[in-house]
Amino acid sequence: MQHATELPEEQPKLSAVPPQRPDSTKKKAQLKKNLIGWAFVAPTVLFVIAFIYYGIFYNAYHSLFSWDGISFEKTYIGFENFGRMFSDPEFYNALKNTGIFTVLTVTIQAGLGLVLAYLLHTKGVGRTFFKSVFFFPVVLSPVVLGAAFSQIFDFQFGYINEFLRMIGLGAFEQNWLGDQDVALYAIILINIFQWTGSSMIMYYMAMLAIEREVFEAANIDGAGFWRTLWSVVFPNLKGTTFTLTILGVIGGLKTFDIVWISTQGGPGNSTEVISTYLFRKSMLHQEVGYASAVAIILLIIALSITYFQTRVQKKMD
Repeated sequence: MQHATELPEEQPKLSAVPPQRPDSTKKKAQLKKNLIGWAFVAPTVLFVIAFIYYGIFYNAYHSLFSWDGISFEKTYIGFENFGRMFSDPEFYNALKNTGIFTVLTVTIQAGLGLVLAYLLHTKGVGRTFFKSVFFFPVVLSPVVLGAAFSQIFDFQFGYINEFLRMIGLGAFEQNWLGDQDVALYAIILINIFQWTGSSMIMYYMAMLAIEREVFEAANIDGAGFWRTLWSVVFPNLKGTTFTLTILGVIGGLKTFDIVWISTQGGPGNSTEVISTYLFRKSMLHQEVGYASAVAIILLIIALSITYFQTRVQKKMD
């Protein structure tokens, strides 16, 4: 009996393996991380937009109007505020005083801070005490310093003139805040007194990163204090100097409190700086449109100086 030949079972066809899709779980995890990151950053971004960028556009808009800052009525005058500003001698006087104030304070504060930092970096007794003493004025309010130095610089009963009379140098006494030729430099001295400690601390912290062998090699080569400071320390602190310069320039352009507390821009506008000039026009004279134009020019000056400093730093690097 012949058996029927059994046909082989048909093998199932192998289908092509579909391409692997990105894991949806990983996508969700990454999205969650991004959302958490944006949640942390969002308050800062909103703050910057609300108080910086909005303020810039707000000033730029109102610089085109004649407005007292109180009434709802604004008169569009185009660029007349800018034309008036560039023909105002008081504006150029404030700009000149701001330049003198910024250049002298930045230069002297950095120089004194560097010397003090190097002195405290060397071995000696009482370094912690002197660091605290030199840094203490930084934490004081400019209002307190302005009021205190107004008494110190007083012509009749001020400590400086009293000291000069006591040691027989009364011929050198000055009306420090009442003389047009001296008042600006007296305010510069107050600012230097307050912020030299900040420069000192920044330089001191930067010096800690310099290898001790560098100082030992300079000592072996016979380099003295000033030679080591100029040829060894200062070249290694270019980044710190650049940072202090930017901070000092920005601080000089926006300085207000010490000047206003001490002299309010007087005598005879001899200590008027851009910030006090802007405040006087906007708040006291109620010329908000004109003050907005001044603020825009001040912003352009600050951005231009910062850009120039950044370019110089890149070339130095």
